Amino acid sequence: MSVFEKFRKSGITESTTKSLLLNAAVLYKDLIYNQTEKKWSGTLLGATSGGTKVNISSDYQEIEIDGAIVKVEGLTQKQGEEGSIEANLVEVTEENLKMAIVGEERESDVEGYSLIETKALLEKSDYIGNIAAVGTLSNGSPVIVIMSNMLCTSGLEMDTKNKDNVVMKVKFECHAGFEDAHDTLPIRIYYPKEAAGREEMLIYTQSDLEALTVSQIESLAAERGYTLTGSNKDEKIASFITQQDGGEK
Repeated sequence: MSVFEKFRKSGITESTTKSLLLNAAVLYKDLIYNQTEKKWSGTLLGATSGGTKVNISSDYQEIEIDGAIVKVEGLTQKQGEEGSIEANLVEVTEENLKMAIVGEERESDVEGYSLIETKALLEKSDYIGNIAAVGTLSNGSPVIVIMSNMLCTSGLEMDTKNKDNVVMKVKFECHAGFEDAHDTLPIRIYYPKEAAGREEMLIYTQSDLEALTVSQIESLAAERGYTLTGSNKDEKIASFITQQDGGEK
């Protein structure tokens, strides 16, 4: 504990500028860390609009004791917890629609179209292995929140407006697995150690990069110190992947 003679007028310290969480988090599905290669891999869930909301909260019960008319330390007991991730997806894809309505693809009676319908019973396949929200600190390091066994519980809600793109409002809730402890949820937060001094790189696949704009690819490359070559998107993606794999920068 620090000893000081007077109070400061601000809580700003030398570490403040390195600890700011900037911009909207990026959402990944089935994000895993390869212990051998020391690299992350996963699938982008899709582009979002308006940011991402991550909620981890505990439920408490106050034990009532005669004579105690205020809350007393030790008499507040944790009775459970909740975890969820909410976002506005701007990509209205077949997979996102199936996920939102907990539906399945059926045989279509219209040529050129897939048919998606709701179903009565949940199946194990309706749960997503994990969803990760990856934010970036002002020092360039990622903060990673991973919630497992995620189910989209929001249903499908879309507002259509002239001169505006449609967004899908989705909420994913975390569930304990059969083999998990059933008094906590499978939620993990990875925060970078200052001593590490480097960012664990997320591995972007060809399809991940194709889902981004050229500007987004160039921005991501700049953050990693890559110098992209090529005059079009395909060539820039190829250059990005080469450097990501350890090729010439």
